[in-house]
Amino acid sequence: MKTIKEFVDAYKAKRFMNMKTATEERSEWLRKELEIKTYLPFKKKRELAEMVVERNIEVVDGIKKHDEINSYICFVVAVIGAYTNLRFNEDPVSDYDLLAENGLLPLIVAEFQNDYTECDIIRKMALDMELADNNVNVLIGRFLDNILKKLDGVGEVLNGKLDGFDIKDLLGDIKPEDLAKLNGLLDRLK
Repeated sequence: MKTIKEFVDAYKAKRFMNMKTATEERSEWLRKELEIKTYLPFKKKRELAEMVVERNIEVVDGIKKHDEINSYICFVVAVIGAYTNLRFNEDPVSDYDLLAENGLLPLIVAEFQNDYTECDIIRKMALDMELADNNVNVLIGRFLDNILKKLDGVGEVLNGKLDGFDIKDLLGDIKPEDLAKLNGLLDRLK
């Protein structure tokens, strides 16, 4: 395993940048130097994509938020780590910058471009699945379910309180003429 710095230094020492016919030689050197895998099994790609999504989701007030910028860096670091023998340090952004500054990022990714593209598609699918819970219908449904649960609790309490309750205790004796007036009032309100 090589650090990014060690790899960049070795690349600069080869002086590929000054050679007009260096493309094939550089590609061969990269594949050998980085022990590049050109294919990972689908299961591994899915695990990688789900890990990237999981690390970049934050729940705020019940809504999932995705940090696309961190997700991009996390994805590039994870993919390069999975396909090469390169290891990023504790500050992966500085290592990313070192690779990008020296024009190495696209050169490395080009060596396994098809799989890189497939991994990115899988990452986007995993993100869509993760954020599906943010759908307005789902959020409203959860809100209404919570209200119904609370109302069920209130109903149970009231039901327990009303057992054995007699309306006469509340209203006292109701005369038939008062009942007729109450019915008349209710009929007019219809």
